Amino acid sequence: MKRTRNARPILVAVRTLDRSARSVLRKAASLAKLYDAPLRLVHVLAIPQGALARAGATVRQAAQADLDNRTERLQTLASRTELRGLDVSIAVRCDYPVQDALVREALDCHARLLVMETRGQGRLARLFLSNIDWDLIRNCPCPLWLSKSEKFNPRAPVIAAVDPLHAHAKPAKLDDRIVAQAIEAAGARPDKVVLCHAFELPQGAIVDTPIEAYWIAMSEQEQQAHEQNLKRAIGRLQKKADIPAENSALVRGDPAVQLPRLAKKHAAAVVVMGAVSRRGLKRVFIGNTAERLIDKISCDVLVVKPRGFKTPVERRTYRERAERPRGYSLAYRQRQSGGSITHVAH
Repeated sequence: MKRTRNARPILVAVRTLDRSARSVLRKAASLAKLYDAPLRLVHVLAIPQGALARAGATVRQAAQADLDNRTERLQTLASRTELRGLDVSIAVRCDYPVQDALVREALDCHARLLVMETRGQGRLARLFLSNIDWDLIRNCPCPLWLSKSEKFNPRAPVIAAVDPLHAHAKPAKLDDRIVAQAIEAAGARPDKVVLCHAFELPQGAIVDTPIEAYWIAMSEQEQQAHEQNLKRAIGRLQKKADIPAENSALVRGDPAVQLPRLAKKHAAAVVVMGAVSRRGLKRVFIGNTAERLIDKISCDVLVVKPRGFKTPVERRTYRERAERPRGYSLAYRQRQSGGSITHVAH
């Protein structure tokens, strides 16, 4: 397989080790070519299964057999035609919970992106993201690519969901990161990026939230002035990133309704949006609007964190925390990583 030296890999979470993994492999191959980056396939073995029933085997032997079996199956997937000619490595992590194991792998390999397929097996399951998805949205240290579609069209537009006046307490520089990630996802072509912002003007009775009360208190002239301020702020972002002036959409309405409509209208390949941490809190929170938004968008979603974000996920595996206190030598961890805790193949 082709080797790309000194490049941060795209980490691809492989949930199943059978034919159903082909869709995420195809998406991974498209992204590897788009970013000119190596791939690292990771499968998390949270609880050993199947092999525990083998007669005469100890628990450790059975768990190791299950680990070896999954490593072999992941290696088979890495050799599929979808990934031919690409730089691919694999890792099977025996760790718990799954989402924390993926964060630890992202930290260990300095991942450029983490790609996670979000579609469930049934129609109902595809409507909502899982707890694993949401925990990764909050805690993943690198940009998180939520794969919601079968294919990726590298020629399709990329939508950058920005908040130029920071009405929702987003850090000012997060929009710059969103735009930069959007341009990168567009193949370094700013002309394929569309900056979008949806803002809501409530109707009827006052609801007890600061945003809605603020809007109701504004006159029509003030609302128009605010909208002009938004347009100028988006214009500054476009000029800074060399995005064409016509590549913007400013719409009134519920963002959870309007942004999915804009994504469908533009036939977007991916929507890039930010995840923020509230002031004074380390954990990243996704508000109710963003949760509804991500669930409703039919195309892929790329979630970006503010610069300097530090994940709250512990670097040590659950077994390391159980078997040794903090401060034990690194040699202990290295000995264990060669055994049943983590198995890595290149």
